[in-house]
Order: sequence, then structure tokens, then C-alpha cells
Amino acid sequence: MRNDPWYRNLALIGLTAAVLCFWPAVCMGQDDVKAYKVIVDPGHGGQDTGSKGPGGLLEKNITMALAKKLVQALEETGKVRPELTRTDDQAVSLDDRAGLANHNHGDLFISLHLGTTFAPDPTGFSIYYWSPTTASPTATPSSNTVRPWDQEQEPYWEKSRMLASLMREELLWSIPWASGGVLPADIYLLRRARMPAVMLELGSLNHLEEAAQLQKPEFQAAVAKAVTQGIIKYRSLEEKGILIRPKTPE
Repeated sequence: MRNDPWYRNLALIGLTAAVLCFWPAVCMGQDDVKAYKVIVDPGHGGQDTGSKGPGGLLEKNITMALAKKLVQALEETGKVRPELTRTDDQAVSLDDRAGLANHNHGDLFISLHLGTTFAPDPTGFSIYYWSPTTASPTATPSSNTVRPWDQEQEPYWEKSRMLASLMREELLWSIPWASGGVLPADIYLLRRARMPAVMLELGSLNHLEEAAQLQKPEFQAAVAKAVTQGIIKYRSLEEKGILIRPKTPE
């Protein structure tokens, strides 16, 4: 072996790297280890079509299209790793959606839905979060009686409200729709998420004007960009250790 100091130092560096690579976290690189993971949940799927609109328009298809736009927008930031709870037209139970998010150690959970209205005026959008004040002991499980995550949301509900508030602000700037506000609700799926979690209900498919907008790729992209900006602002505040209290929901 050569005996000069430069060669010995180079060999030592190589040996150290080889030893460290027995630990996957080191070999994957810092970006992978510290990736900020957002679980994107396209509502419904399979036989569960969700709301229905004119011409055979189905909620499950629109939420999937929105989810793909959101995944693309999040990836383009270079700061977030999104994961979908479903990737095609498949049925996924509420328990499995929450289970995937929890087992994959998501940092945020975003569930996408559309509504149904019988009102003559457009409904716009609303964002829901789980709150202890809305908890109901009579809430029915979606698929079985084993409920290991039934109250996992409780430590996160204030952060969920903060996230919902930031997303609402961005959406109001980005799309020409009114907002029903940031609303607390005992939503089974949100209650089981072990991370800040919100549900975005965007318009109503049986309202012709909103249904027409929801099908446009440019509108879907605007929604995805706004939600992404809300997430980035939330993450920035979280990294700085700033706890803000959003305004009281309207």
C-alpha cells in the first residue's frame, strides 16, 4: 500500500463510506431521509362512486384527477414527497386509507371530495378538520369493529385547523368561488389520522356551473397549486416553530 498521507486519507474516507452504507438511512441520502410526506387521498373509488353529476360525471373520477394534479404540483416544489391512497379506480376502505397514512408515517393528510347540493346557488368550497368538540361516541366504523386508531387525531387537531385555514386563504386567492369556511366535524377518516389532516370538499357536481368548472384541467391545476401553497406555508411555519392560531371559522 502507498504510504503517503493523501492516499491514506482517501482510503480511510472510502472505508468509512462503505461501513456507513450498512445503514440504509445514510446511503439513501439526506433528502430521502428528511422527505416531507403528504398523503393525498382521492375520495371514493370502485363501486363507491360518490356524488353524481350531469352526463354520468362521477365524484370518484374528479377526485382522482384533482389528486394527480396535486401530486404533480407537490413534486414540482422539490420539497415534498406525495403519496396516494389509491392510484386508480379501486375501492379503498376508510380504515385502509387511514392505515396507509399512519403506517407510512405521513406528515400531512389531505382528503379530496366533492359535494351535492339542492340549493339554487353555488356552494363553493369548504375545508373540514376534526375537533374534540364535535366528537361523537356513536360514529360508525367503515369496515370492522377493530379501531386501533380511533382517537389518533386528538393531538393534531389544532394543527389541522391551522392547515385548513392556510389552504382556504390560498384557494380564495386562486379560484373564483366563495368559501363555506373552515369547519369542525367528527369525520371518521380524519379522526383516525395520526398527523394533521383535513378534508377539502370542492363544489357540487349536481350544480351545473360548478360541475363544468371541476372538469376543466386548468381549474384543477389552480386548485392543486393553491392547496400546495397552503401546505408549503404550513410547513414553513412548522419548521420555524411558529404556532399560529387561525381565525375562528366562519
